Amino acid sequence: MRRPIGIREVAEAAGVSITTVSHALNGKGRLNDETRRRVQIVAKELGYRPNAIARNLAGGRSGLIGLAVAQTLEGQFAVSDFAYYAQLMSAATVEAIDHGYALVLASGAKGGWSTIRLDGLIVVDPIHDDPLSTEFKERGIPVVTTGRVPGQEDGYWVDNDHRAGTRSILDFLSARGAQQIALIASPPVTSYVMDAHEAYEQWCAERGQEAMVAVARHDLTESAGFDATRELLRGRRRPDAVYATLDRLALGVLLAAQSEGLTVPSDLQVAGCTDSDAGKNHHPSLTALALDPEQIGREAVAMIAHLIEGAEPPQPHVSIPTTILPRESTLPQALATPRPVAEASGAGASDAGASDAGASDAGASGADASRAGR
Repeated sequence: MRRPIGIREVAEAAGVSITTVSHALNGKGRLNDETRRRVQIVAKELGYRPNAIARNLAGGRSGLIGLAVAQTLEGQFAVSDFAYYAQLMSAATVEAIDHGYALVLASGAKGGWSTIRLDGLIVVDPIHDDPLSTEFKERGIPVVTTGRVPGQEDGYWVDNDHRAGTRSILDFLSARGAQQIALIASPPVTSYVMDAHEAYEQWCAERGQEAMVAVARHDLTESAGFDATRELLRGRRRPDAVYATLDRLALGVLLAAQSEGLTVPSDLQVAGCTDSDAGKNHHPSLTALALDPEQIGREAVAMIAHLIEGAEPPQPHVSIPTTILPRESTLPQALATPRPVAEASGAGASDAGASDAGASDAGASGADASRAGR
């Protein structure tokens, strides 16, 4: 078996000292950029991988990165029940190993980490005045969030541009004939929901459409989506399309449409934020705004690893583009025609004009790579 490449071999190949190699690979020391890059290139070409145990012992580190999903007292839920979190955590676990760390998954409650010595913490979907982020920052431990802490633009975070993503899915539905698009939203405690709600309100105002919003219960299940949708469908003006800020809520929308005798997508088009196997395999299959949680998880680990090792990440804020995945719950654009707005209980509201079509079939959300929430 071939002996693993060590730091000595890298030093010899690069023509520098072992100390220089150590500083170049760990982001330390007073090296010029050219030397640092040259050593890093040589190490990569040789297939050098640092000894994680030795590195952590030398740096006084535990080698553990914590990952927690923030939760409110009103909205406790099982993280494993949501495909988005499972996909993010799975990718983050692999990425952590590649960086020489182990990922520890635990409670999002404050104080839940008191018995574990962590080198850094990743908080998923932080809430306003997030207690975990605050606690670890006060202890001098690096923190990266996926999604922003509401009301804060600073710090280190990985996110999607949910304002652009929401506008793209609304344009997508409008291009398929929808004239009265409703929003089923999670409770507004995270930045991604706040961004989606704000973008929806602005989009409606620009087109003269009356906003129709229902906020689902904190448990975020299909049942919560079902109840919120029935409230909308039995209101004064019935929507002809619904966008839900979570796939499980969107699946509840499909069930509610069925219970009300509506056909999807001819009577009601439905799209959800986040993609999942449940949405793909449902009948009809669910059109989704895909967020790429795997890439979010990988980027968050890479960022926290830089901070743990005393180096500034290449970017403090990373944006992951979103993509629309058209499926059976929305009409093909070629078949979409303007339809009269449905009225409930003889309400006399006038038809609303169709909004401008602005989305492509599988168009990206418009999120750019310079800034990106589910």
